[in-house]
Amino acid sequence: MKERSLTYPGRRLAAAAFALAAISAALILTDGTFPENTVLTAYAETVGEYSLEGEMPEERQLPRLVDNADLLTEEEESELLAELDEISERQAFDVAVVTVDSLEGRTPREYADDFYDYNGYGMGPGNDGALLLISMEARDWYITTAGYGITALTDDGLEYISDEIVPYLSDGEYKEAFETYARLCDEFVTEARSGHPYKGDHMPRGSFNWAVALLISLVIGGIASAVAVETMRSRLKTVRPRGSAADYVRPGSMVLVRQEDCFLHASVSRRARPKDTGSGSSTHRSSSGVSHGGRGGKF
Repeated sequence: MKERSLTYPGRRLAAAAFALAAISAALILTDGTFPENTVLTAYAETVGEYSLEGEMPEERQLPRLVDNADLLTEEEESELLAELDEISERQAFDVAVVTVDSLEGRTPREYADDFYDYNGYGMGPGNDGALLLISMEARDWYITTAGYGITALTDDGLEYISDEIVPYLSDGEYKEAFETYARLCDEFVTEARSGHPYKGDHMPRGSFNWAVALLISLVIGGIASAVAVETMRSRLKTVRPRGSAADYVRPGSMVLVRQEDCFLHASVSRRARPKDTGSGSSTHRSSSGVSHGGRGGKF
């Protein structure tokens, strides 16, 4: 059975039941003597596994994959977490995925921003990273970015990523959606650090098999050429080959009496050179005052 964490205020009743069970067991084992502070500590550890408000921690408090909506199997969780950790550590850029059953009255953007900020996500001085939130309550998704994530994942880039992952989410193929998100984050960060972040017309090219395309083009071109040549040959019933081009000109039929070049007009067109509009990312402030970028929708 997959280990689950009690992370929602709605689950406080279950946490309290757990604490009471711990009290009862301790009373039995200690003949009625039970340290008062032990109960409080056990309860705090149970309901305090994540936060959406309060102080912002210096270090990340949770793994990069938090599957509270139970969308993945244990094996899928293990594989995806390993991939997220590898990309994040290599890029020094947190790439996280969080799934929940409810937004607890918040908007998707508010929940994603607060989950990122108050659980210590982000690497380096700028808390660089991106977090994909999935809420099953109303089938919402949201990607929040912070630090260098705002530069690497531009508005156009987030639109591109959403176009790639939303079809998987809609079909219930969550592992594929999360792996695609992780792979694209990796690719976008790499491209941004080369000095050319994806935005505007500069977007990732889909995989293209040039060998297959060339073979298909040669076959189609060969067939079309053969048909055209055969068609023209069938129409040449009375034509006989000639030895030179002069054989096709009637003697004395063409006399060149004058030759001159005449300039008619000049045409000049002008257009403005496209300007760089900046990072290409729109930003907002979270409840903690941190600047975030992001994009979301339904699936």
